[in-house]
Amino acid sequence: MNYQQLTEGRRYQISALLERGISVSEIAKTVKCHRSTIYRELKRCGEKQQYLPEKAHQLSVAKRQQADKYRIPQQRVDFIEFLLTNDWSPEQISNVLTRAGAKVSHEWIYRFVARNKQQGGKLFRHLRQGHKRYRRGKKEKAPAIKNA
Repeated sequence: MNYQQLTEGRRYQISALLERGISVSEIAKTVKCHRSTIYRELKRCGEKQQYLPEKAHQLSVAKRQQADKYRIPQQRVDFIEFLLTNDWSPEQISNVLTRAGAKVSHEWIYRFVARNKQQGGKLFRHLRQGHKRYRRGKKEKAPAIKNA
């Protein structure tokens, strides 16, 4: 089984199955995750033999948003803006910052530029291609020979 975080729907499913008195291993099979995931979820978010899926999901979302992986210091954001205004591409910025030990993905930079554009900013004008995605056209097949 591949690792996937529990969704809100799965948490409610766990809650309903627990109320029925079904064992944790059976719940794990039903929800299609490992039983240790269920035990960990119950330990983390259970209160006095009662599992609260809404609270569990709120804690999960809050924990994910506070992760260091999603936080980019303001000083680095300012530097990224400076490089964008000097017509650097997001890929160039990402490579330079990664080599300097301050990882930022080029995808994050494109999302940052898109948010800036929605807020009325002008950073998108410094992108070389305007972040247009290339899509291949459909190739037409040769017509079938009639009465072959």
